[in-house]
Amino acid sequence: MCIENKKYHKRGHGRQHGFVLVMALVLLAVLTLIGVSSMNSASMELRATANAQHHQFAFNAVQSVIEYAISADGAAQIDYQISDKSTPQTVTYTALADASPLVVSVEYSGCSAGDGSSAEEGKGFRFNHFDILASGGNKSGTATSTQAQGIRFPAA
Repeated sequence: MCIENKKYHKRGHGRQHGFVLVMALVLLAVLTLIGVSSMNSASMELRATANAQHHQFAFNAVQSVIEYAISADGAAQIDYQISDKSTPQTVTYTALADASPLVVSVEYSGCSAGDGSSAEEGKGFRFNHFDILASGGNKSGTATSTQAQGIRFPAA
C-alpha cells in the first residue's frame, strides 16, 4: 500500500508544476499588455506636449511681430499716414530664427475725432484706425497662428 501512494503522489505533483507554468505565462501576458498600453499612452502624451509647445511658439512669434509692427521701430516700416487708404500694406518679417516668415497686413478701417484742447470746432486731435492681421508659424510648418488687432494712430 505504501508503494501505490507514492506513485499517486508523484503524478499529482507533476500536474501542479504544469499549472504554475500556465499561470505564470498568463500573468506575463497581462503584464506585457499593461506595459505596452502605458508606453503608448506616454508616447501620445509626449506628442501632445510637443504639439502644444509648437503652437505656443507660433502664437508668441505672431504676437511679437504685431507688437513690433505697432512699436516705434516697426512703425518705420509701415506707413500709418498713408494717402491711399484702400490698399492694405503688407510687410514680411524674417527676424526669428525658428519661425517661418511672419506676414503683417495693415488695413485702414476709418477715422475718428478725439478730444482736443482747442476751443475751436474741428481743431482737436484726429485718429486713423487700422486693422492689423498677422500670420506665421514655426519653421517646420507644423503649427501656425493668425491674429488680428486694432490700432489707433494719430492722423497727420
